Amino acid sequence: MKSKRKAIHAELRKESQTFDGWLKYEVTIKNEDDTIETIPAYGKDLQDALSRVVHDHKVKKIEDKVVGKVPLTGWVIAWFLGMVLTISLIYGNVEYRYMGIWIVADILIYTFMTLSLSNWFKLRNTRK
Repeated sequence: MKSKRKAIHAELRKESQTFDGWLKYEVTIKNEDDTIETIPAYGKDLQDALSRVVHDHKVKKIEDKVVGKVPLTGWVIAWFLGMVLTISLIYGNVEYRYMGIWIVADILIYTFMTLSLSNWFKLRNTRK
């Protein structure tokens, strides 16, 4: 069975001076290869801080495997191809008089989903 990353120790360092209610923890993590690293973690409580550390690890893993290997023009082309695909599906399945409403809704939903995904990659365990 493959070993996972484990938090083996967490210690409260200080309360934030600039953001009321935020705390800084120092978390010691044992990695899959049995190395130990200490990471600063910020959150409203320990569970929040640990979830931010896990989120950062997931984002870094995805960025290393997928996002960093595809150039920006590839992402732009993929976005437009996805938009063309969804609009063509709408065009084939919706009555003509409602076509404009569906296309505008599709563009808004597709853009919202893209921005949400982009925001997920930007969230980091930053200093509070």
